[in-house]
Amino acid sequence: MKVVGLTGGIASGKSTVVSTILSLNIPVIDCDVLARLVVEPGHSAYKKLAAHFGGEIFQNKEVGQPLDRAKLGSIIFTDAAQRRVVNSIIHPAVRDEILNRLLKFWIKGTSLVVIDVPLLLEGELWRIVSEVIVVYCPPEVQLARIQSRDGLTEQEAQARIDSQRPLIEKVDYADHVIYNISDLDSLKKSTLQIMEAIKPNPIWTVLGYFPPITFLMAAWVIVKRHLKGDPRKTATNGSRSAVSTSAPPKEAQKKV
Repeated sequence: MKVVGLTGGIASGKSTVVSTILSLNIPVIDCDVLARLVVEPGHSAYKKLAAHFGGEIFQNKEVGQPLDRAKLGSIIFTDAAQRRVVNSIIHPAVRDEILNRLLKFWIKGTSLVVIDVPLLLEGELWRIVSEVIVVYCPPEVQLARIQSRDGLTEQEAQARIDSQRPLIEKVDYADHVIYNISDLDSLKKSTLQIMEAIKPNPIWTVLGYFPPITFLMAAWVIVKRHLKGDPRKTATNGSRSAVSTSAPPKEAQKKV
């Protein structure tokens, strides 16, 4: 089973890419959904958040009540230290849920699974996927989309962008880049081309049904990522394919 990581940034167009992938009957593990799941009352991540914040981030300011997402968001989007604490609690819980779902897909004999992870790089999940797809759009486009979509001020929208790693840095980790700088149809077309390019070899899919082969294939992915190293630390760029909806922005051209 081939596992591909998909990431982007807020308002980058990743949701459209996911919808296009789903239209191909390729399963997508949505980590935003998992992140909401693991902070429901009773889960271990919920208990750790309660221990750190007390009732401040829960509805009615009472532990045991559902999470007040607006309140938590107002904290982590403006306080980097608190954001790191929250990520250190939620990321491990989400990883466990991802592994559980991957196991179920493998048991079903699924050939290709896409993990939709906004924090694919920050959470180090890029180290365990076969390939990384990054959806890119220029920062000024991100800013305008967030303001229009969420009704935020420029400062509020910029704070949300700044809470994530810059998209242009994510491009360094990509095996495939989708440049969302044109229209919706072009974005969908680019996505279809990428998915055709990464379609797994049927022979390897069949071999992957056997546990020893599966473990060897998974181990090879991890070893390969380890040998390649962190692109931002090694300052090297591996080969990648880039499908563009139009000419990529100048800063991206320098990296791809």
